[in-house]
Amino acid sequence: MSTPFLLDEGHGGSLPCLLALPRWHDARTPLLVSVHGVTRRPLEHALAFAGPALAAGAALLVPLFSEHRHRRYQRLVHPRSGRRSDLALIDTVAALCARHGLGDGPLHLFGYSAGAQFVHRFAMAHPQRVAALAVGAAGWYTWPDPALPYPLGWAGMADWLGRSPDAQAFLRLPTRVWVGDRDIAVDDALRSSPELDDLQGGSRLERARRWVQALHRACHASGLAAGATLHGVAGAGHDFAQCARRGALAESVVDFLLSPRAGAADLRGQASVPSTVSSAREAPQRQAATPS
Repeated sequence: MSTPFLLDEGHGGSLPCLLALPRWHDARTPLLVSVHGVTRRPLEHALAFAGPALAAGAALLVPLFSEHRHRRYQRLVHPRSGRRSDLALIDTVAALCARHGLGDGPLHLFGYSAGAQFVHRFAMAHPQRVAALAVGAAGWYTWPDPALPYPLGWAGMADWLGRSPDAQAFLRLPTRVWVGDRDIAVDDALRSSPELDDLQGGSRLERARRWVQALHRACHASGLAAGATLHGVAGAGHDFAQCARRGALAESVVDFLLSPRAGAADLRGQASVPSTVSSAREAPQRQAATPS
């Protein structure tokens, strides 16, 4: 049976979006947000996540960050115009929750590729607004390091966003990272520089691995239990549809977000990712950009 989506065109500071609501919903209904990549295909996310989200009793919100208004949405703030994509999502959630009787509580947050960049930075800036964080194959990450300048690290974050990160609140968030175990190609959409590659690695697979390790070190330094986990999607490269098809990505993400402390045994279609890069298969390979 097809899912009836509500299309909201966005008004004022809010974003255009697709919304799917369970038949019975109220202020206690969890809200799952899925954020697209730079190819801006929100319908792809809506179709993948609506079934699992509604079956779990959650509402689904898929916003559109348009090229015109939010070209650099993944960084939360445009470096020249100062336009804030994080505040646009907050305004959108508030408006839709008021309109449809949902509670404006913490979000169950997922993003893929550039959307993954957005959601982990959103969680750093607004940890109190996030119930659980699911990150899918980000091109690069903001490191939990107060010595590195934002968006590479946390230094100067307050200058850009008006607030410093609440490091402990962010590190306490239930966090899981998904990446295709073949996501090793270096395409035109993957940001690269000597500094970035030296810190994070040369492929999305390696960068995901190193970021989770960096979160673990930050937790240890703060006296917190290391909770972030990394899971590979078996046989998948950097393609959202492929991950959804081969790895039951949407189902696994929904399971995690709505039961964020669930163990790895609850994941379906996932392959563990080795802790080190040791095979030629994982060496970065140059190719044309693939869909986010």
